[in-house]
Amino acid sequence: MGLENLSANELREIDTICLRFETSLREGKSVSVEKAISDYQGEHVSLLEEELQAIQEEIRHSDLDDDLLSIEDRLPRPGTMIGPYSIDHLIERGGMGVVYSAFDRRLHRQVAIKMMAIQGERHHRLRERFEREARAVASISHPNVVELFDVGVEKGLPYAVMEFLEGQTLDQFLLEKKLSVCDIRSIGIQIADALEVAHQNGVVHRDLKPNNVMVSGHGSGSKRLNEDCSEEGMVGPRVKIFDFGLSRSEANMFVGSQPGSNQDETEDERTREGIVMGTPGYMSPEQARGEQAGPSSDLFALGCLLYEAFYHKRAFDGATKAARFASTLEHSPLGDPVLRGRDPELAKLIDDCLQKDPRLRPSSAASISERLHETPGREVLSSSAFGRRRLFELLVGGTLGGFAAVALRNSALGDASKESIANIDSIAVLSFVDLGRQTDDLASGSVGRPVGGREIFRGDQLAALLVNELSRMNDVKVTPFRPLVANTRKEYLQIGDDLNVDALLTGTFQSTRRGTKAIDEIDIQLVSSKSGNQLWGRRFLSETGESLLEQSRFASEIASAIGRSLTSTAEERKPPNVSAFSCLVDGSARSDPDSPEGLRKSLDCFWSAHSKDELFAAPLAGLGLTSITLAAQCGVDESIELIQQARETTVDALALDPASVDARLAQAMIQWQTLYEYDKAKQILLSLMDETPNHWRVRHQLGMLELVLGDVDEGLKRLREATQLNPTSLIAKLGLARAYWFTGNLKRASTDAKRIRDQHTESAYARGVLIDFYEQQGDWQLAAAEHVDIDFGDVKVGGKLDEDSYFEQRSKLDIDKYPYGPFGTLLNVAILRARRGSLIDDAKLGELADPTPPMLPFLLATHPMFQNARRLERAQEILPRPTR
Repeated sequence: MGLENLSANELREIDTICLRFETSLREGKSVSVEKAISDYQGEHVSLLEEELQAIQEEIRHSDLDDDLLSIEDRLPRPGTMIGPYSIDHLIERGGMGVVYSAFDRRLHRQVAIKMMAIQGERHHRLRERFEREARAVASISHPNVVELFDVGVEKGLPYAVMEFLEGQTLDQFLLEKKLSVCDIRSIGIQIADALEVAHQNGVVHRDLKPNNVMVSGHGSGSKRLNEDCSEEGMVGPRVKIFDFGLSRSEANMFVGSQPGSNQDETEDERTREGIVMGTPGYMSPEQARGEQAGPSSDLFALGCLLYEAFYHKRAFDGATKAARFASTLEHSPLGDPVLRGRDPELAKLIDDCLQKDPRLRPSSAASISERLHETPGREVLSSSAFGRRRLFELLVGGTLGGFAAVALRNSALGDASKESIANIDSIAVLSFVDLGRQTDDLASGSVGRPVGGREIFRGDQLAALLVNELSRMNDVKVTPFRPLVANTRKEYLQIGDDLNVDALLTGTFQSTRRGTKAIDEIDIQLVSSKSGNQLWGRRFLSETGESLLEQSRFASEIASAIGRSLTSTAEERKPPNVSAFSCLVDGSARSDPDSPEGLRKSLDCFWSAHSKDELFAAPLAGLGLTSITLAAQCGVDESIELIQQARETTVDALALDPASVDARLAQAMIQWQTLYEYDKAKQILLSLMDETPNHWRVRHQLGMLELVLGDVDEGLKRLREATQLNPTSLIAKLGLARAYWFTGNLKRASTDAKRIRDQHTESAYARGVLIDFYEQQGDWQLAAAEHVDIDFGDVKVGGKLDEDSYFEQRSKLDIDKYPYGPFGTLLNVAILRARRGSLIDDAKLGELADPTPPMLPFLLATHPMFQNARRLERAQEILPRPTR
């Protein structure tokens, strides 16, 4: 019997013991397999013993490997690679680590890499702290906190990958410049806002000081307050904080014991008490006494920074560390009365921050920010660049304990700081790249083809999942899923331009082991399609095999990062079966109107999802919408069956979820395409357009319906909007080109149709609209040229091809292989026969109408070959008006 045969509770019990055992070994504690087993009360002792011995052996070999190499041997050299990062050169080296300049070859940007460089027992202790702190600060998101892009381990040495920052540290900046009151307030607001986000996420800096604050200088995208501290015109110093989480490292640590302290305390106990952590002259009195440091300690340090900027000297100074400790504990700084007069409110705020008793300091960083926003002697500013920013909860915090060093370079920040994540109104999601397999089968740097019937890879699934969920943001356009990737900045820019979106969501994933667990590391980045800069990033850890339903939480966090939220659904109130949800995602990825093969495959997926959870409305809605869509493109018998299926599943879906967008869209399509209830359909589509303004299919259907109703201008407008919302859709683009033709704009129709054909040379539909157009113009030679690999005789330039010869050959061809459009077999044949002289009379129109082919109302109302049929008696039963 193996682990795979255990129940979830049994596996969880064994896993807990194994994790505790592994943690103790890595911390250097003396622990035995026998002792760990003694804590186990279950029936699978032998399995537990095997796991514990495997962990012990793995760690022993890892330690042996580490011991064989010196730190120097393990440190990377310039020109070598750490994952996707190419090491440029060493920037600095400290007592615990090194900082490198490196280049991210995936996103083509400069980064800084800080690597821990300590060996022996201390290495294991600090490595564990490093990893714990990485998890703690990963929840921080703020433009005034340095970004953390990645973490990892190279040859046993943990490293953190961060953004490069330009400019100077605040201590250097203050040596060179005397700041105006408004610039001091501006800097204080930025730091206070960043601290507020950190504190909300349970992270206390503990070592806030001028050389842990980077100033990028004027002109880097942050507004400067004018003489009256208004915001007009100027830009001022922008700051970023780094090196969070000192409590988990030993950098800048001054150790002292309280009387009676127990030297045998655990690591965590000694971290909490008896340890003085921080930098003398900026640490709070409670820190100086070795007490636990909370958010109020950071507010004290902020007061020290503001004091130094305002009075041009340190609040607590001295020639030695001991003198600065004594000053912090015993003295209260006196500010220059003349300087205090420049801004008495700011001076009072500084005094309040520097109170010895934490209870007398401001209640929070947010309250400091609010007081700094107050115009000196006036009311609170109403519109400051440093006002209450939207607090993005899930952007990767750009800090990491004492290891989050920042490399300083005057030209490294680039344009990313000038771009705002809050201004994103459109997103496309690229396929995620599995770092463990080749991705040659994905289109790179160009708009991809539909999934169709091929296998959906895990990277496609993740992308399709995010598209499915992010589409619930009403105010952000999310391009429908197509499998494609980008590998270079140029490709990011090209895809962004092709899809007309503000940003591209991309990512990688790989499986790793953490102790006994298999873990998927999923890295997600939001990249500007205008500059290629990364705007946001986050690493998610997910147990291998975790369901897509559980991973759908990623979408909520991404939406939060750009200041949006997802609309709720019935499924959120009653979560569906996890297997059903996975089938739903697969079906949604394949349900692309451009691919009949994909539509058929998606029906199988939706039926599978429905069989696993009959109360899950989304698969039924998917069945309804996909069935009526495919019914328009296939043969008569299949179409009749699909229309009936669409009607039944749509009714069932609406019974479970009356608000379902897909079900209501299917309902509108069924009404106007098969029941000829145009007004009811239009009301539904208008309502859906208000609720889901970025849904391309709603506008596409409304555009076709408006043409049927005779409103040409409104129809063309909606069809144009559909192509803008989904530039990948061939059906949408061809529908617009065909509409230009049917409404008399022949030049625009011909130009657009040829451009689309050149972009989609493999598409029968792209060639079909030109065949239809050229036949209507009587240009048999050009029509024949669109039939790939078919010999019509003399079709060379200057040659002669008459109508009879052309149709003699055309009539022999399979109409489904060379269709005029996505109209279905019956209607494509009707167009061909009408061209050959078999006009559509009342009886023939009856034959066409009996199986209610979905595209009949549209063609009858608009296509030139149905012009005479519009006057027939039976046409009056179908069309909303007597004539067209």
